Amino acid sequence: MSDRKNCVLAYSGGLDTTAIVVWLREQGYDVHTVLVDVGQEEDVTALCEKALRLGAKTAVARDARPLMCRAILPYAAGLAATYEGTYRLGTALARPFIALEQVRRARELGGATLAHGATGKGNDQIRFEFAYRSLAPEMPVVAPWKIWDLSGRRDLIDYIRAHGIEDDFELTKTYSMDENLWHLSVEGGALEDPAADVDVDEVLAAVASRFAGGVSAACSVPHAAGRTTITFHKGVPLALDGAAMEMSELVTTLNHRHRAAPWAWDLVIENRFTGIKSRGLYINPAAKLLHTAADALARTCLNKPLYDHYAALGRDYGATIYRGEYFSDQRVVLERAADAVMAHLTGAVTVDLSHSPYVAKIDAPQAIFSQRLATFEQSTFSHKDADGFIRLAWLTAVGRSAPEAGNVHAVETRHTAASDLRPGEHQPARRLVPAAV
Repeated sequence: MSDRKNCVLAYSGGLDTTAIVVWLREQGYDVHTVLVDVGQEEDVTALCEKALRLGAKTAVARDARPLMCRAILPYAAGLAATYEGTYRLGTALARPFIALEQVRRARELGGATLAHGATGKGNDQIRFEFAYRSLAPEMPVVAPWKIWDLSGRRDLIDYIRAHGIEDDFELTKTYSMDENLWHLSVEGGALEDPAADVDVDEVLAAVASRFAGGVSAACSVPHAAGRTTITFHKGVPLALDGAAMEMSELVTTLNHRHRAAPWAWDLVIENRFTGIKSRGLYINPAAKLLHTAADALARTCLNKPLYDHYAALGRDYGATIYRGEYFSDQRVVLERAADAVMAHLTGAVTVDLSHSPYVAKIDAPQAIFSQRLATFEQSTFSHKDADGFIRLAWLTAVGRSAPEAGNVHAVETRHTAASDLRPGEHQPARRLVPAAV
C-alpha cells in the first residue's frame, strides 16, 4: 500500500501550477488537480490532459459559473460593489468558488492536503487560505511559493525543463493575466511603475489572443446609436436590449462587445490586504456598465438615507470580498441587508456608449424622482417653505458649534495662504503624535 498522501491542487495550467504539480510529486504527494471554470476562455479538456501528462493522478474540471451567477455576481452588480472605489473585484469574486470546488474534491477522496499557487506577496494566498480554514479546517495546506527556493519565471522554466517537461512558456513574457466572467486583469511589465506611461497598443497586442475575432472585432457595438439597455429586477440584471438572458450570458455578451473599448479599462493602484501597493489594468466592460446602470437606478428609486445605505453596502461588500471573507458572518449579514435595499431596484436603464458611458434614460416603476418638484418652471412648491427648513437644519449642523468656528479672523489666519508660499515650498504636515524625545 502506497504511503503517498493525496493533495488537491487549484490548477490553472499556467507556468506556476505546471511547476507545482511536478514539485508536489517530488514531495511525496499523489496530486489531484482541479481546474475550476470561472469564465476563463480556455480549453479545459486540453488543460486537464496536460495535468495528467505532468504526472497528476487525477485531473478534473468543475464549472463554477452557475453558482457564481446565483451567489455572488448579483450582489457585485446590484450593489455596484468595488474595493477602494475603483477595483471591481474580478479576481476576488472567483477565488472562493475555486476553493470550494477544491474542498469538494478533497472530500470525495476522503480528505487531502489543499494546495494553491498564490505567492506570499498578494491577496490570493489570503483568499484561498481563509476559504480553506472556513470550509475544511481539518485539512492541511501547502503553499509552494512560501516553501521552495524558486524565485521567478526563469527559475520555474528551468525547473520544469530539468524534469523533462517541454512547454511553450515564454521566458520574457511581459504581462500576466487572470480571466473570469467579470474581468480580464493585466499585470506586470510597465504597469508595475506608476510613473511609466501605459502603451495601450502594446497591452492590446499582448492580450489580443483573449479576444474572439481579434481586437477590432472585440469592440463592435451592434445596437443602434451606440446604446444598450439593461433591465434589472430587484437589483439583478436579467435582460439586455429587451432580450431576457441568464446572468452569465448577459455578462459575457457585454464583455465580448466592448472589452477593447478604452472606457472598458480601469487602471488602478490599490492597497493589497498585505499592505503592498499594486497597479493593474482591469478590462471589465460588463462590470462597468452594470455598475453605472445599477447606481443610476438606485439614485432614482431610493431616498437619501437609503441611498447612503446602498452606497455603504457596496463599499463594505466590496471590501469584505476583496479581503477573502466570503465564507463569513459579515458577508451573510451584508447580503441580507442588500436584499432589502435591492428589492426597490427594478427597471430599465439605457446607457449611451458613444463616448464615455453615461446614463441616457431610466424607466423605473418604483422611481421616487418627482419632475413636479424638481422643475424650475411653475409648480405647486412654495419657495418660502425653505426658510423654516434652513433654520432647523442650521440648528442641527452648526447651531451649537464651537465659538471659533464662527470667527472669520481665526479661519482666515489658521493656515498659511497659498500665495505666501514660494514655488516648491509646502506647509509642514501636522504632527499627529508627539515627536520622539
